[in-house]
Amino acid sequence: MSEKNKKYNITKLSNLKVNESSGAIVEAEKPLSKSMLWKLQSDFFANQGPEAWIKGIVPQYITTNPYIANQYAKTVFGYVRDYVAREDIDKNTVIYIMELAAGVGRFTYTFLKRFLHMIENSSLKDIKFKYIVTDFAQRNIEYWQNHSFLKPYFESGVLDCATFDIAKDDEIRLRHSGEVLCSGKLKNPLILFANYTFDSLPQDTFYVNEGELFEGVITITSPEEKGDPNDKSILAGLDYYYTDKKIDGNDYYEDKNFNDVLLHYKNSLEDTAFYMPIIGLRCISRLRKLFNDDVILISADKGYKNEEAMFKNYHPFLSKHGCISMTVNFHAIELYFKELGGKAIHSIYDHENINVSLFMLSKENNDFIETSMAYNEVIETIGPDDFYNMKKAIMPLSQSLTTKELLTFLRFTVWDSRTLLELYNILLERIQNEENFPKEELVDAINRVWEYYFPIGEEGDLGYYFGSILGYLGHDNDALKFFETSLEFYGECPETNYEIALCYYNLGQIDRALEYAEKSLSLDPDFEEGKNLKSMIEDISLS
Repeated sequence: MSEKNKKYNITKLSNLKVNESSGAIVEAEKPLSKSMLWKLQSDFFANQGPEAWIKGIVPQYITTNPYIANQYAKTVFGYVRDYVAREDIDKNTVIYIMELAAGVGRFTYTFLKRFLHMIENSSLKDIKFKYIVTDFAQRNIEYWQNHSFLKPYFESGVLDCATFDIAKDDEIRLRHSGEVLCSGKLKNPLILFANYTFDSLPQDTFYVNEGELFEGVITITSPEEKGDPNDKSILAGLDYYYTDKKIDGNDYYEDKNFNDVLLHYKNSLEDTAFYMPIIGLRCISRLRKLFNDDVILISADKGYKNEEAMFKNYHPFLSKHGCISMTVNFHAIELYFKELGGKAIHSIYDHENINVSLFMLSKENNDFIETSMAYNEVIETIGPDDFYNMKKAIMPLSQSLTTKELLTFLRFTVWDSRTLLELYNILLERIQNEENFPKEELVDAINRVWEYYFPIGEEGDLGYYFGSILGYLGHDNDALKFFETSLEFYGECPETNYEIALCYYNLGQIDRALEYAEKSLSLDPDFEEGKNLKSMIEDISLS
C-alpha cells in the first residue's frame, strides 16, 4: 500500500481532523480489541449500573419495545416447534434462553410476557424453559433481583440470572437457583439473545488491498486543544487514529475458524476495511461448546449483513453516547456459523437503524424449518426497524388522526408504552372535548399497555399519567394500583398522594382519603389542591 493511501486511511478512517503527531500519545498502535478504550467502556457500565438506562445515556427503546419482543417470541416459538419434532429430544429437558448484557432488564420482562402467553395457550405448554438474564455489572443484577415486576418470574423458576463476562466466562452460575451450567453436563439447547450487545464489545479492524491483509492498530492521543466541556462520554478529552500494519501468515487468531473468516475477506475484498467482532465470536464459541453445538442466536444491532455493505469501507468511527459503539459485521458471524455447519438468515431489506439476524447451529438433522419460517414471517413483513421508522413517520401526524385511528395504531405497536405516553396530552384533551370519545376502549388500552410495561424510573411517570386518566374516568380502584407503582419508582410527591386521596374520597373511604391528603400537604404545605381536598373531607367528617 502506498504512503499516500496509508495517510488517507489514517485521516479518513478515524473521521477526525488529526494526524499522527496531534497531541500527546496516551497509547500507541494497539490492536483495536486490546485498546485501553474497552477498559474505560467496562468501567463506565460497571459504575453507571441501571442509571445508564434510567437517565437515557444508553439507547434502548428500539430493542426493548413490545413490538420487537413479540417478534422474538414468535421466532422462539417457531424454534420450539422444530425442537419438539426432533427424534432425539427428552421432553423433560429444559430449553435455556439466555440474554447477553441485558442492562436494566426491560426486554427480559417484555419478552417473557409475550412468550409465556404464547406457550401457555398452546399445545407446547408442557415444554420446560428457563430464561437466564445476564450482565457483568453487579448493580444491574441486583436491580433485577429486587425489581417487583420480575420477582414472580424468579419465584416460579422460569427466570434466573447470572453474572456473565462475555470476554472470558465459560460457565454460567445461576444466582437464584444456585445451579451451575458447565461443560460436560449439558444436553440442553440454547437460544441466545444479543441486542445492542456486539456493537459495544471489543472488535478488531482490518484492511485488504491487492491481496494483502493489514491490521488497523489504534493510537489514542490527548489533544493539546481542550475539547467540549459538556462531553461526558468515555472518549472525553481523547482522540484517536489508525495505522495499517501488514499481517503475514494465516494464524492471526487462536481459532482456525476465526482465521478462515480473515482468509475469506483477504481473498474476496479489495481496498476495503472490515471489522471482526472477535469478543462476540469468542463468546459464541465458548457457549456453543458448553451447549454441544445446539445453539441459535438472534441479534439486533446496527450492522453489515453482506460484503456489498462493506464496499470501500474504512476503519471504524467510534460513535459516542456515553459509551462507545461500532457497527457489527454480521456477515463475519455468518461465515463462522457456516464454517461449523450452521446457517444464517438476514433480512432481505436494507435497514436504517438496526438489523435483526438469525444464526442456527445443531449437530442433529435439523433444518430449522419452523424457526426460519417464523423469522422470515415477522422480520420480512414489518420488522423492528420498519416499525421504528413507521412510528417516526406517524407520530408527527397524531393531531390530525382521529382517536380511533390513534388507538388502532397503538394496537399495531403491541401496546407500546412510549407511544401512549406521546399521545397522552392529545387524548387527555379529547376526553374532555370530543363527543362520543371511546372511553372504555381507552381504559382497555391503558391496561394492555401496562401489562407489557416495565418501569425503571425514567423520565415520564406512566403510573401517574395512567392513574390520572382512570381516576378522571371513574375507575378509581384501577387508578390506585397505578399511583402505587408511581410511588414505588418515582418516590413520594404531593401530586401523587393527592390523586390517591381523591380516589379514596370518590370510593367513600374518607379516613384513607384524609390520610393521603395530609401526606400530600406534608410534602408541600402550600399545595392548593391538597388543602381544598382536606377541607372538603373535614367538612364531611363534621357533618
